Amino acid sequence: SKMANAQASPRKMPKLDPKVDPAADTNGDSQDILEEIDSIQTSLDCLNDQASDEILKVEQKYNMLRKPHYKKRSDLIAKIPDFWLNTFMNHPQIAALLDETDEEVLRYMTQLSVEETEDIRSGYKIIFEFKTNPFFENKQLVKEFTMSESGEMGTSETKINWKQGMALTEKSGDKGKEKVGGKRDKPGDDPPSFFSWFEDNSMGGDEVGEVIKDDIWANPMQYYLDLDEDEELEEDDDQDAEDEVEGEEDDGPGEGEEEE
Repeated sequence: SKMANAQASPRKMPKLDPKVDPAADTNGDSQDILEEIDSIQTSLDCLNDQASDEILKVEQKYNMLRKPHYKKRSDLIAKIPDFWLNTFMNHPQIAALLDETDEEVLRYMTQLSVEETEDIRSGYKIIFEFKTNPFFENKQLVKEFTMSESGEMGTSETKINWKQGMALTEKSGDKGKEKVGGKRDKPGDDPPSFFSWFEDNSMGGDEVGEVIKDDIWANPMQYYLDLDEDEELEEDDDQDAEDEVEGEEDDGPGEGEEEE
């Protein structure tokens, strides 16, 4: 391809020296050509900006259209005991954050929701709702992710009002303050806990937040049911085999009756 040839060639276009006499340019007027290329690039940049604006409007439109579906889904999920606990435990990245006490707390979780900012690009917040529980007073915990002007993701979160003697993050010390997904220093080290992650606002990009927003919130059912494509295929094959056996058994007596 032309692009491949251009990349492979060691030759580079020399920088244009404005002091050079155009008449001395035996290959034509490079200045005019470069200005025309620059003009085309400006037009392309304008089209790209327009495309971004239109894509944003489409995303905003469909975010609004999804809201009533999310509401109906949440109302139904609230009727299933331990739905979010099982969903989190079946997701490998989230399960890595959960210890036994985290799991006990998540039994009291009734709702999860994700709300993106109006312009979508500047951030989102994750809302965890809980029924009355022995661990903290809050009915709702919110962790918000905000993109700064420099492009770095910062976080802020609800202060957890732990009940006396129940502060999980104090018991776990500094665990959770390390980078989520990072390797443990020693085999015996405790993994970061879910609530230490929630209270930590020191990290830049947040993998756990992205997983909850783009993976779990987008389709929690697949994790609640712990769906596995290979298992589904095996079940289908087993069902086909059973159907074939039943079909053969049904054919047998029919043939016998004809012989009589």
